[in-house]
Amino acid sequence: MTPALSVRDLTVSFKGRGGTETTAVDGLSFELERGEVLGLVGESGSGKSTVGLAAMGLHDPARTRVSGSVLVGGTEVVGAPESAVRALRGVRIAMVFQDALAALSPFHTVGAQLAEAYRVHAPAGAGRRAEAREKALAMLERVGIPAARARDYPHQFSGGMRQRVMIAMALVNSPDVVIADEPTTALDARVQRQILELLAELREESGTAVLLVTHDVGVVAGTCDRMLVMRGGRGLEEGPTRKLLTDAAHPYTRALIGAAPTLNTVPGTHLPTVDDPVRDAAAGGAAQGLAGAGQRISAATASRPTAKPGGAGQARAVRTASAEAPAPRGSGPAPARPLAEVVDLHVEFGGRRGLFQRGRGRGAVQAVRDVSLRIDAGETLGLVGESGSGKSTTARVLAGLQRPTSGEVRFDGRDISRAAGDTRLRRELSRDVQLVFQDPYASLNPRRTVEEIVTTPLRVHTGLDKGERRARAAELLEQVGLRTAHLHRYPHEFSGGQRQRIGIARALALRPRLVIADEPVSALDVSVQAQVLNLLMDLRAELGLSLLFVSHDLAVVRHFCDRVAVMRAGSVVESGPRDEVFDDPKAPYTRELLAATM
Repeated sequence: MTPALSVRDLTVSFKGRGGTETTAVDGLSFELERGEVLGLVGESGSGKSTVGLAAMGLHDPARTRVSGSVLVGGTEVVGAPESAVRALRGVRIAMVFQDALAALSPFHTVGAQLAEAYRVHAPAGAGRRAEAREKALAMLERVGIPAARARDYPHQFSGGMRQRVMIAMALVNSPDVVIADEPTTALDARVQRQILELLAELREESGTAVLLVTHDVGVVAGTCDRMLVMRGGRGLEEGPTRKLLTDAAHPYTRALIGAAPTLNTVPGTHLPTVDDPVRDAAAGGAAQGLAGAGQRISAATASRPTAKPGGAGQARAVRTASAEAPAPRGSGPAPARPLAEVVDLHVEFGGRRGLFQRGRGRGAVQAVRDVSLRIDAGETLGLVGESGSGKSTTARVLAGLQRPTSGEVRFDGRDISRAAGDTRLRRELSRDVQLVFQDPYASLNPRRTVEEIVTTPLRVHTGLDKGERRARAAELLEQVGLRTAHLHRYPHEFSGGQRQRIGIARALALRPRLVIADEPVSALDVSVQAQVLNLLMDLRAELGLSLLFVSHDLAVVRHFCDRVAVMRAGSVVESGPRDEVFDDPKAPYTRELLAATM
């Protein structure tokens, strides 16, 4: 029987300036049978998405050179005329893109876009407007979206629902092959499970073959029949999923599998990372120095810079880790009062009041309702919940970036409720509370060098001269596993994991007492995620840091945090010590989240 998709010696190179070429896929071969799910696994930059685009014939021939063979049901794609490839798309092969919001038109309703996809690819004599509309409504309901939502626009849907729309669009013409490019990246565990179950149901019903492109080994374990591991554009290992997960032959495959924490991983231990010998062998030695997440910080480098005279607040004496920094977790009795806490916190967004109207405005949304949390010195609190549960809003209130509607917010016993609207108080608070943001691409100024980014807090808050600031920045880079030579580079010259390390270095510049990490590893590859988690554990132990760790990944939270608070719809539904919450959850929602975690 002819395979649904056959790839032979596929090589894809991108043309650069001066006639140079960069090879993204190098001699890859595999087959995908009808009704089969193949997981294409690898880190960012391994060439996974490039393979999917080549199979769809979507590469720009003016900038890309594609060689080899890609057969869709026996029809060649490589080198075929655009008209022939266009006839395959949507009917024989379709794609679910990673970023559904970017892939869908913001100017058209989802129903209109589904109907258009059907009309464009429908057989001759079919595809009339009424028929296309009926098909669009039926597909929406098939993927779990009420037909009444067909008149809504993409921005009116949640991330999971937008991904369902993308799946409906890919399947509206019943293709033989669906390429799902990271369809669950950054989705909550429960929504992720729903999307994968939907793909499995549709495959069983229609016999569609699925090429699942992902860096998440857990997704592959629960979904795919076979997996193909890629590294540096090449296929390293291929075989049945269960066999590769339990008895992988290639060291990179074993390292990739071991780097992902699970609910059974021993909490607080260092995660395995892709070491340099494997990285060098697979990528020709191009990447260096990223496995050094376990670097230690000496007491001599833990001194806190002196405040700039005349700055916000009074000048302070240098603080050392041995003198005033919080003690590491588990040492000595619990403090009499928490380092940071919120009591009966409420936060509202939106809502408009008339000139003489009192009370809550029309359309106001309660993002946080009656939340009370505490963070003790030297501990890590994990704040867990789905997107929209109020986690990030609560974190921003604690950081002094969001004004609460009501409730108490205190840091070290001091009321900081007004910090978001009080420049002086916010400036003082920023010496003790720093954030590590979720998106390492958007949180760094692309026009500033790493040295300028890391030394900005020192320039604003301390009296250090330029040479001292530069020395401190070099020291910080070494602490987070980067090199002094990186000081003069710009953010675009680094990988996602390296950018996150730069963000951590910036957050640590002033030796804060509390670090708020808002989804710091959610969009990273599992190996880079392991490196960043190991780094944070080392810094926490050496500097006695307290952390608020915001995440939707329960496996990461169990591995990293001391206590856990679970949020849903703006409220805390359960909180307590890590083992108590995970081993004996009381709230039905917590049990539901744990059941959805792979």
